Formats: sequence, C-alpha cells, structure tokens
Amino acid sequence: MNVAIIGLWHQGVVAAACLADFGYEVLAADHDRERIDALNGGKAPLFEPGLDELIQKGIASRRLRFTSDVAGAVRGHAHVLLMFDTPVNENDESDLSEIFATAKEIAPNLAPESVILVTAQVPVGTCDEIQKIVQRPVAYSPENLQLGQAIERFRKPPMPVIGADDDATLARVAELLGVVPVQWQRVSLRTAEMTKHALNAFLAVSVCFANELGNLCDELGADGHRLAEVLRLEPRIGPKARLFPGLGFSGGTLARDMQTLRKLGDRFGIDTPLLDGAWASNQQQNRIVIHKLRRLLGGNLEGRRIAILGLTYKPETSTLRRSAALEIIGDLLRERAQVAASDPRADREELKQYRALQFCDSPYDAARDAEALVLMTPWQQYRELDFDMVRARMAKPVVLDTANLWKAEPLVAKGFTYVDIGRGRAGRETK
Repeated sequence: MNVAIIGLWHQGVVAAACLADFGYEVLAADHDRERIDALNGGKAPLFEPGLDELIQKGIASRRLRFTSDVAGAVRGHAHVLLMFDTPVNENDESDLSEIFATAKEIAPNLAPESVILVTAQVPVGTCDEIQKIVQRPVAYSPENLQLGQAIERFRKPPMPVIGADDDATLARVAELLGVVPVQWQRVSLRTAEMTKHALNAFLAVSVCFANELGNLCDELGADGHRLAEVLRLEPRIGPKARLFPGLGFSGGTLARDMQTLRKLGDRFGIDTPLLDGAWASNQQQNRIVIHKLRRLLGGNLEGRRIAILGLTYKPETSTLRRSAALEIIGDLLRERAQVAASDPRADREELKQYRALQFCDSPYDAARDAEALVLMTPWQQYRELDFDMVRARMAKPVVLDTANLWKAEPLVAKGFTYVDIGRGRAGRETK
C-alpha cells in the first residue's frame, strides 16, 4: 500500500516514519525545501525522542522518501494524508490558508481512486470545505499526539477515531489504519472534527479547575497535590484526571479548541459560560508567577535579576511555540526585571528575537547573582542540580518551582526559601 503525506512538521513526520516502519511505501512532501533536505539527511524538524532514528531506518529501507514537490507527490497514491500542524495566531485562532491552498494545488493530480484523510487540527466544518475543493468525500481522524510521546501514541492511539459521511471512504481509511492495533471508532465527519474540540476543552477546564483549587490551597495551607491524588481515587473522576495545580495551559492546542467552541457558540447564539469562565481563568493563571515573586521580593521587581530554568513548551521538545515560560518572561520584562534563562534544547534561532533575554548555556550561569530562580519546564536534568552550587551563585536563595519538581525539605535545609504552586506554600517576603 502506498501513502502520500502532505505537511511535515511534527505529526506529519511522525506519521511518515511510523507508517514506513509498519511496511507502507511513504512519500512525504512539504513546500519547505530546507526542511526536506534535513529530513532526507535523517533529521526531524524538531526534537522528538527516537524520531531521527526512525526516519533514518525508513530511508535506509527505501520505504520512506521526502520531496518538496507537493503537487506531484500525490500522483499514483491511493491514500493522501493532509497532516499540517495548523498554525495558531495570537488570538488562538486556526490559520487554514495553507490547508486550503494545498488542497487546491493537489486536486488536479489526484487519481480517481485516491482517498483523502485529514488529521490537521481544524475547526468543525473545515472538511466540508476541503471536499468542495477536491471534489470527493474526505475522512477525518483527530490527531492526538503529544510532544515527547508522539511515536508511542501514534502506534497505539488512546482515542482512535475515524470520521466520514461516505461508507466507502470510511472503509478504505479503516483499512489503511488497520495496521495500528486498536479498535477504531467510526463516526460521522463532523462528529470526528468535534471530538478533538471536546477533548481539549474538557482538559482545559480540568486544568483551570485544578489551578483555582491550588491557588486557594496555597493561601489556606492545604496541599492541592495530595487533594488531587485523593480525588483521583473516586471512580467518577479517574486515576488520570488532570487535577494537579500549576500554571495555565499553553502551547496553543487547548486554547485553539476552546476558542473554536466559543466562536461556534457566538455564531449559533449558544451561550458557553463554562468555557468563557475557564478561558478567563486561564488567562490570569500565569500571573501567579509575578504575584508570588512580588510577595517574595518585596513588591517591586524593577532591576531584580530573575533566573528562568526551562523555556520550551514542555520537556523533551525543542519548540518554544506559545510556551508559558516566554509569556512569563514577557511579564517580567514589562516589570523591568532582568531575566537570565537556560534550557537544554530550546531552539537558539527562535531565541534571537528575544533580545532583552540573556540566554545562558548552563543553569548555574543563569543563577549567577539572581534574587530568585523560577523553574518553568521540568526537564529531567533539573532534578539533578547541585543546589549547593546554585545557592553559592545566587544573590538571594529564593526558588519558585512552578512545576512542583523538587521537594521543599532538602532545599529549605540548604537555606533556600522554597515556594511552589498548590501545596500550601504561598511564600512571603524574604529578608
């Protein structure tokens, strides 16, 4: 079976490498020639554990090829997958221009028997527009990969859904994806599109609920993390519920689907007070960092040197897109604080646009002369920091652990003022 994949950033590259590993002949295409050159050299466009090796294996087997000829890539292929990572603007709205433009570009070259599967994260109703462009039924399967776990989740998706309004299309996509050993749920096209919105909105509301409880716990001296562990014992909540307090959701994915549903409510005159409230709650949650630092450092942050550890959207990735760390750094710079930061994998080219930020290769260099150290991204290597060295370099031994990565007692024993989120340590000004 041969497959053409269009759109090569995260999900498209993961799918191309995994399907080739399953034994399919895969031709993967993208307009970005530099990206194609790197992929043909066995290098993914962003870091994902095991992905470079899987790409190299596919190339060596000759089952995986990459090209910048997008229009030509679909010729002779029975299955065409549109797997763009849909851009999100500053208002968390999806930019569909590339998807629609590409659909117009490939339409003349599609074989009569070609079936199109869309996995790009798109607002409900988008696939109807794509069908009009390509003049045939399309199918939709909501992508549910996670940075750092993408290969594992592609091979065994936790929410396997295929949607189409045409039985023949549904059957052919089910045959294609049958190599993935799960029970695929077959639904209508719009139900499949709606599934992704519903999942991310549910997760977003859970995050906001946990954060508001955690903020209350901090002031009351209660432990919001133990509270979450206890609540997860209740079967109606479940052992994997997202109930641990922390920062607001970031990265654009949850926000995009929240905005999509809220706009659909506006369009059809349906009130969405729960989603609106969660949106407002999340918008203000990351300000908790400024609030806690002001409390710890005596109110005014102007001229204070703050060290930030971790810049990426989450561990095990190099992407900085819509990361909470960059949002908070922007808040600190507006407060006229001095900010030094370190991250083991952050894209150095992306960082060049943040000229007021001092980037340090080592977390110990970032900590030098800092009056507070803020952990943002819980990279594994930060668990093993030498805190004696950190304390010796800091001007003031204050730690704000937004990821609740470290234990308070050992740090307090070393002379740190340690504050986290949701565990009842709200923090007060240090002397």
